[in-house]
Amino acid sequence: MQQPAKDRLRIVAVWLCRLIVGFTFIISGWAKAIDPWGFLIKTGEYLQVWGLNLPRELVLTGCVSLACVEFCTGVLIATGSLKRLAVWVAAAMMSVMLPLTLYIAVESPVSDCGCFGDFLIISNTATFIKNVVLSALIVYLIIAGRKVKGIYAAPIQWLQIVVTVAFPMILAFVGYNIQPLVDFRPYKLGTNLFGDAGESSTEVYIYRKGGVEKEFTLDELPDDSWEFVDMKSVGDETNGGFEVRDDSGLEMNDELSDMDGQVLYLIVSDPDVQFLSRVHLTNMLYRRAESQDVTMIGIAGATGSTLERWISIAKPLFPVYSAAPTALKQLVRGDAALVYTDGGEIKWKRTLSSMNADFGDGEWASDSLENIRPVDDGRYHLILLSIYLASMIVIYLLSLSPKILRLFVGIPKKIRNFAHSKNEHNTITLYHTMRKNIVAGNWKMNTTVPEGVALAKEVNEALKGFKANCDVIICVPFTHLCPVAAEIDANVLGLGAENCADHTSGAYTGEISAPMVASTGAKYVILGHSERRQYYGETSETLREKVALALANGLTPIFCIGEVLAEREDGTYNEVVKRQVEEGLFNLSAEDFGKIILAYEPVWAIGTGKTATAEQAQDMHAHIRAVIAEKYGKEVADNCSILYGGSCKPSNAAELFAKPDVDGGLIGGAALKCADFMGIVKAF
Repeated sequence: MQQPAKDRLRIVAVWLCRLIVGFTFIISGWAKAIDPWGFLIKTGEYLQVWGLNLPRELVLTGCVSLACVEFCTGVLIATGSLKRLAVWVAAAMMSVMLPLTLYIAVESPVSDCGCFGDFLIISNTATFIKNVVLSALIVYLIIAGRKVKGIYAAPIQWLQIVVTVAFPMILAFVGYNIQPLVDFRPYKLGTNLFGDAGESSTEVYIYRKGGVEKEFTLDELPDDSWEFVDMKSVGDETNGGFEVRDDSGLEMNDELSDMDGQVLYLIVSDPDVQFLSRVHLTNMLYRRAESQDVTMIGIAGATGSTLERWISIAKPLFPVYSAAPTALKQLVRGDAALVYTDGGEIKWKRTLSSMNADFGDGEWASDSLENIRPVDDGRYHLILLSIYLASMIVIYLLSLSPKILRLFVGIPKKIRNFAHSKNEHNTITLYHTMRKNIVAGNWKMNTTVPEGVALAKEVNEALKGFKANCDVIICVPFTHLCPVAAEIDANVLGLGAENCADHTSGAYTGEISAPMVASTGAKYVILGHSERRQYYGETSETLREKVALALANGLTPIFCIGEVLAEREDGTYNEVVKRQVEEGLFNLSAEDFGKIILAYEPVWAIGTGKTATAEQAQDMHAHIRAVIAEKYGKEVADNCSILYGGSCKPSNAAELFAKPDVDGGLIGGAALKCADFMGIVKAF
């Protein structure tokens, strides 16, 4: 049946919002992950403005974690996976970023927020506007997104998350330890380090106000409330404004740019005592360069006495010049890094620590510096991106095959079922929940006795040739119980009735008592089904009597609960279901309650073709389990099997059963065909 135009419009709107929000988060996380040094530097600017001094290891961990969370959240939103969790994670991040970027837009403590790194630099005002738009779209996704199905099936989304988190982590690892895999800064491979001699430059004036320093050109000088600090010359993007001076303050750009042959530059943007542990490496590297006719020059981000003191301690065997630390950090990432040029053209860049492997057993002397392969030319990034995208495609294709998908069903659930509890000595032990996975068929008022016996035999034979990962039950009309019981193997297929009376015996024409049901060989009985409540006026008081008689006669009640459409739409469904559980079952002892199987059936989904989404089913099942825990405790709640009923089919069973609190299904129409019923059984 064709969807109404309103529903189609909502689906289009949700997917449009998902793509906009998702790809914004993806690009933001990717830009941070690919250049963790750049994100670390930008975060340091914020911390400096706010007067915070945190350990760099802690800040770095936070930076990489945020990049991975942003990227993964973006992918999940863009593909419609974990629809509720992903959008709420995005909302949590925006609840922090929105006021933060408003503050940045008003106060301008930093020149740009750095949300997209050097990949895309936008103004602070534009950043705030972007976050306002994203917040509005995220609110819409919270309201409407849960009803629109995603691309990846639920059982396999955990694998999607693993692969998605691994990608930015690899980017960050390489970007921090060697160099960013893609370079968005002015000093790219193939450019001239110092530009052409005599190239034009621009004077930049530095002013301070309220403890914040900001750069201005001559045409945009600030008012008198700003204090002049310094002036510097900045070249165009070709030479990057990179200015090197010797110990007397003489500019060395022209001299260095005129050097022929290969030059290896050691760049130390922030020279300090920590560098001393690597001095022996630099001197070994100098000898290696000298043996290959490569000139080695050091450039440090310090001047005057600070630079002199560092040189006197480090005692480098090569000349050392000075330059602005900011320019050095833009040139190459890392506290101590190398830039290799040939004729002034940048050939490769990498951190000094990544060269350690080359300094061993004298092998470094025979390796050519010229042949070191750069990582920041985009090739490695393309390879990693291709592997990631191929993995995502493979995961999607796996989700299209029911047989393969079943291999993944319940893996997170099995992990979740191992919980921690404290024993009497207050030590941690592991226990496994004892609740069973169950698929129960409710035939209702269908099939004649011969037809029913034939169907039961067919299901029984199908189960004999298949090792089910769940208990399988068929609940049949009373007329079928005896002949079906004679034809099926009770060790393979359980048998139940669809109802029983609230009296043991007496003048109740047409009623079937619990002892009568038990005498047929049946072990289960469905009680409280919505059709019994609706058409025959069964109340909670009546159901309490039926449950007590069923238990007294050795029958396991499959107790049904669920809300009608009006209660779902007015938002009272949680209260309705809680009341049904409390009024129908909470008179039982904990021991007797442990014998009950619950079946949540949204009445609006029974026989209508509509199905609660896997997330809606999970939410309600978790709510029911919480209600039980309040009364009987967590252990009883964790061990209670809760089934889902309501248009459950082979096509959606795997997604429903993958949810941690959904323990199977009470199947209606699909139970009347062996192939369909077995398709649901095999979903486990």
